[in-house]
Amino acid sequence: MRVNLEARAAAAEQRKAQTRERLLDAAIAVIGDKGPDASSIEDFVAAAGVSRGTFYNYFPTAEDLLRAVRGKITASLTAVLDARLPSAMPASLRLATRLHSYITTVSRDPAWGWMTARLDGSRLGRTPALESNLDHMFRDGVSRGEFRDIDPVAVRTVVFGAVRMVQRDILMDNSNDEHQVQVVALVLVACGLSFVAAEQVSRDAAKLALEIQAALDAS
Repeated sequence: MRVNLEARAAAAEQRKAQTRERLLDAAIAVIGDKGPDASSIEDFVAAAGVSRGTFYNYFPTAEDLLRAVRGKITASLTAVLDARLPSAMPASLRLATRLHSYITTVSRDPAWGWMTARLDGSRLGRTPALESNLDHMFRDGVSRGEFRDIDPVAVRTVVFGAVRMVQRDILMDNSNDEHQVQVVALVLVACGLSFVAAEQVSRDAAKLALEIQAALDAS
């Protein structure tokens, strides 16, 4: 009987990918419950139903797993928004919609919100993919005359700091739709818009974020 080596190799790769995803999903659940600093490799392997040796086949350290978890979260949300927010759209509306989409996700899924908040507060530092995406939108806004030409590092601090605080307020049941609209509007003001313009963009973006979520729910 002839062995199909290519099929066997493909099946092995599929099993590896499934095991890796199982570890990531288990880590998301554990981190949401205990936080990244209190979670251990033993917690992750127990939740995933794999051995410690299997864990090390995929992630040399727990920190490598945490980075992979954050990368998965970032990639999934970014991919959806990249597909639905074309570059022809004003940079201010794209930025505001991304912020409102994140806020909407936190509001709809508090467990997810707690997990991401704990990851953001861990030792992992910033997320390069999110920073690069923000830098690109900001430069585009500057080139179009929407945003003032200011230090992009300061912009990152304002944007990510504001979103983190809104996230905390939502999770502590201390936020509502109007609060979120105002915060995103103030972020746009910091980037260079007038408050009147920023508030309108924020309201439009909040509606668009809900439409995007509704379309995803229906798909």
